[in-house]
Amino acid sequence: MLKRVLSNGAVIYGRNAPGHGARGVYVQGDAVEPELQHLESFLPKGGVLIDIGANTGIFALKAAKHVGDSGIVIAVEPGLEMLNMLTYSVRANGFDNVRLRALCLGARTGEQKLWLNHDKPNSFSLHKRAADPRSESVLVTTLDDLCAWEGLDRIDYVKMDVVGAEGEVLAGCSRTLERFRPIVQVAIHTGYVPPAFPGYSMYTVIEGRKENALYVADGDERAARVRELGWQKH
Repeated sequence: MLKRVLSNGAVIYGRNAPGHGARGVYVQGDAVEPELQHLESFLPKGGVLIDIGANTGIFALKAAKHVGDSGIVIAVEPGLEMLNMLTYSVRANGFDNVRLRALCLGARTGEQKLWLNHDKPNSFSLHKRAADPRSESVLVTTLDDLCAWEGLDRIDYVKMDVVGAEGEVLAGCSRTLERFRPIVQVAIHTGYVPPAFPGYSMYTVIEGRKENALYVADGDERAARVRELGWQKH
């Protein structure tokens, strides 16, 4: 078992095993991803973050500590081993503002296969990315439907890292983006080209060790902070 205290006091636990989550966080802390390091700049106290593909929960846990009891974090993670580890971390921190959801997000609501690529939880995906992977049945819903079910009246930040299925998630969130105008962080996997969003500008971290696209709605004052950090607009 690995343990790391993040900069704001949130504690994260994880297995010391390949393919079981961003082990770099236990060495580098918040600096493992620039977006994690600067999360407080983009997520207000009392805000709402949705972590899609939460894995061990580095974004969900730091956000839960930051937003406080008046905020909400929804952590979506279909891999039961990872969800159990994330549940352990949530309880260890004493967080009451985290909603754990054992499902996938995609373009439509219904049953689909979750491909257990390479038998490594951080490679599990709605996309088959190995030669002959095992699979499990999983409930898939759209982000639009999830937000309606959760009864949310605001969303400030959406982070998604779903191992190549980002396009499906984005296809199911048009109402969410139009209504709430959150910042959207999208992992860039091999062969995936992030799309343009109407009314949004896309930024990337120039020196980033892991590539993410950060979408900020036009007119959102948080764009000024992105520019201060020197992140590149596309």
